[in-house]
Amino acid sequence: MITTWRGLAHLAWRNLWRHARRSLITAGAMSVGMALCMASMALTDGMFAQLFTLMVERSLGHVQVHHPEWPGARSLYDTLPAAEATLARLDALPGTHSATGRLLGYGLAGGAQRSTAAQLIGVSPDRERAADSLGDALVAGDWLAPTPKADAVIGAGLAETLGIGVGGEIIVVTQASDGSLGNAAYTVRGLVRTGAVAVDDGSIYLHLSDLQELLVLPDQVHEITLVSADPDAIPAYRDAVRHLLGPAAWARAWWEVSPQTQQLFAMQAASKWIVLGLVFSVSAFGVVNTLLMSVFERTRELGVLLAIGMRPSRLVAMVLLEALLLAGLAVAMGLVLGGALDAWLVWHGLDFSASLEETGVRFNGVRIDPVMRGAVNGWGVVQVAASVVGVALGAALWPAVRAARLQPVTALRTE
Repeated sequence: MITTWRGLAHLAWRNLWRHARRSLITAGAMSVGMALCMASMALTDGMFAQLFTLMVERSLGHVQVHHPEWPGARSLYDTLPAAEATLARLDALPGTHSATGRLLGYGLAGGAQRSTAAQLIGVSPDRERAADSLGDALVAGDWLAPTPKADAVIGAGLAETLGIGVGGEIIVVTQASDGSLGNAAYTVRGLVRTGAVAVDDGSIYLHLSDLQELLVLPDQVHEITLVSADPDAIPAYRDAVRHLLGPAAWARAWWEVSPQTQQLFAMQAASKWIVLGLVFSVSAFGVVNTLLMSVFERTRELGVLLAIGMRPSRLVAMVLLEALLLAGLAVAMGLVLGGALDAWLVWHGLDFSASLEETGVRFNGVRIDPVMRGAVNGWGVVQVAASVVGVALGAALWPAVRAARLQPVTALRTE
């Protein structure tokens, strides 16, 4: 009589291969489901990683600092004074990876033939480069010079609207803080495509001191964007910034600045569970079918085992071990197939440029690269593999319980 787990496992393995074709088909179906699930999660992680880079690290930053009245009114006068001194203090704060100040305004931008409303963004070129806020967004020309030279970098969409290229001249007219009419001409030094539609289609980057002079706001900024050296410690870093600057400035984490962006990233986890549920609900039917058919075909044999003294709990354990071995085989095959798919998505990706805009796909105000590449998350792979095993064991409970409830006399009469 089989009394050890090793003996049960050996018997379960032999039972699994009595119908090798059926077992392989079931394991193959589960492995394909697992591979597709891994590929889907990698593609989703890659898309959200790109969104996080565009929407958070290159736009919102990890922490933003404003005048306390700025978020509500966004008034030209709600600025942070002594900008250079404040930035120097933030540079020295432990945990700061980069700090950049921005002055914001609105005005009328014109070329030789056309004009349109535009947002004016005053930046410090060296600090923006250190923060990597634009990354590889420059598509033509050069970035702003380290020192003011009355030049500008404009969004590629705005350049098309105005009919201006690199080397052309753009005229800016705006209302200054002292009530005067500010106007100046700038030479277009470069064109950017950041991925943020609002920026690409309607923004002009100027040297910070140039815009401070145009708006008559010397040594002032509307916004300081901070990137933490440790993205996992943003709340603690935000609190340190608040303590350093006091009540005269309001520091908020990116999810406090833009709750809708946080809601967008909350969809990432939900989408993973939806994919897992859809894929493995189909796999569960395959496991139930395989093991239930196995139990039906071995009814007389199971009756013999019960008749010679095998406990029903041991019978349940044997069927569950069959499911576990089947799941192990599926996981091994799925890791190979899924790993190959993930590698292809990471290196090559899915190219939608032929059917979509060459400049990218627009999603929630952000332009995404039409070549969507995957990003492999080790914990996600573990979740998928664990789900395969969990689904297999859960699906095997019904056949296992049915086997345990067999009456030896009735089972022995089964042909």
